[in-house]
Amino acid sequence: MAEHADERSELLLDALANLGRGLDLESTLNQISAMAARLVGAQYVALGVLGDDGRIARFLTVGLTAAQVRAIGPYPTGHGILGELIRHQVPLRLHDLSEHPASVGFPANHPPMRSFLGAPLRVHGAAFGNLYLTEKEDGGDFTAEDQRLLQALAAGASVAIENAHLYEESRLRERSARANDEISRRVLVGRSQADVLALVADHALQVAGADLALIALPEPESDRLVVRSASGTEAERLVGVMLPPDRFLSTAFESEVLISTGDPMADQRAQLSFELRRQIGPLLILPLGEQDSTRGVLAVGRYEGKAPFGPLVVEALQGFAGQAAVALELVEHRAHVERYAVQRDRERIARDLHDLAIQRLYATGLSLLATGRDLDDDHAQRVSQAVDEIDEAITLIRTTVHRLQPGGASSRQIGLRSRVYAEIDTATGPLGYTPRLRFDGPVDTAIPPDVAEHVIAVLREALSNVARHAHARTVSVRLAVSDDVLLTVVDDGVGLPSTPVHSGLRNLARRAADLGGALSVGPGSAGGTRLEWRVPLPNT
Repeated sequence: MAEHADERSELLLDALANLGRGLDLESTLNQISAMAARLVGAQYVALGVLGDDGRIARFLTVGLTAAQVRAIGPYPTGHGILGELIRHQVPLRLHDLSEHPASVGFPANHPPMRSFLGAPLRVHGAAFGNLYLTEKEDGGDFTAEDQRLLQALAAGASVAIENAHLYEESRLRERSARANDEISRRVLVGRSQADVLALVADHALQVAGADLALIALPEPESDRLVVRSASGTEAERLVGVMLPPDRFLSTAFESEVLISTGDPMADQRAQLSFELRRQIGPLLILPLGEQDSTRGVLAVGRYEGKAPFGPLVVEALQGFAGQAAVALELVEHRAHVERYAVQRDRERIARDLHDLAIQRLYATGLSLLATGRDLDDDHAQRVSQAVDEIDEAITLIRTTVHRLQPGGASSRQIGLRSRVYAEIDTATGPLGYTPRLRFDGPVDTAIPPDVAEHVIAVLREALSNVARHAHARTVSVRLAVSDDVLLTVVDDGVGLPSTPVHSGLRNLARRAADLGGALSVGPGSAGGTRLEWRVPLPNT
């Protein structure tokens, strides 16, 4: 008997010595669980890590197969016997779990368990979690000696956990510092906002140890946020997705950090899960910038069943998000300076075209008309054709001058044509080519400002859908006005799915219905998709 006790004491010492070698927290916790099973001869071991709310936030198991874990379902949060150790933080040893007053039984597909031994894990005097052991391998009960050994292991484990925390904190700080340095370098060498956003999303994914990271920025003249960059497996599905306004995103936008592992962010997780075809679990949303100067939100998520984000990750990401906001501000400032310089050139070119080219062409046309009066019919006809071509050239130059006009006015002061051109230019990047564009009718003068706002929103959503889902090689856009307004977007992509479900299309249909019109979406004449958005003009 004494020899057996000596062997177990030696095993304990060996276990404690090995615990000090691991620095990664996840591997340290798994090592503690495995050592507990071996030390006291338990068939099943679970290590429950407590969250800030006092409930079980992580649940690591030994003895259960992956198939058993899936069959049992969600991990416990701290009810029944497990909650006894959370509430009282003292060792608990039972002959039969079911006989304890706090017992609530087991979920379906759970293996039978009778004998039980539990011990708290404390770090720096505060509750960190608990070790739960069941089913003594020899079929008997856990002994007082088993309890003593488990308590000794738990005491030694607290030191290993603290060391792992310190190591994890140093790694997080190192990763954050490297990320901030690289972002600063990219900004200084003149990278675009899209490049900087992509870099921020990539580094946020790494710093947080997440499966998904995205950046959403406010949509101009809208209360929605639009995903501008995303990182992670198949995260490109999210780029361009509009996130509806709600109190959670709004709160983050007002500089409050949000951490979710439960119901409060069900809508966000549901939308992200739908787009990714994977179920999102823990979700963390942070503002980019300080209060009153927030530039957007940074969100990181992990797939369902994974550990929530701890305070170290939150702290690291808060600092990282602040630095990223400064970088974005610098990028925007540089872009503003560059736009100003470009606009000055555009104004000069427009002025030269108007004052020099158009006037010369106009004078040449008048001269040709005067000359044509003295020619025979055949030559006069040829001169008339030349004058018509000059008129067409003047029209084209005037259109160019119109596009070169300053863009500093509000959207209601800028013509609808110019705004449509701007949307086409914006869509060129995600599409990889420039859509074909055609206007029919006086779109600038005949379409009222409130209808024009809807036209721009519909065009933006339609082009975003093509870029994200259609895999199209060409896109044609036509805006026509006569008795009504008709916006047509046609692509040669893969076409609509058999059961199309997309919140964006519902939004477009609702916009049309609000104006007394309708949305039609179907296959194009040569494949792909044809979208027609038609609304009547007021008082017609």
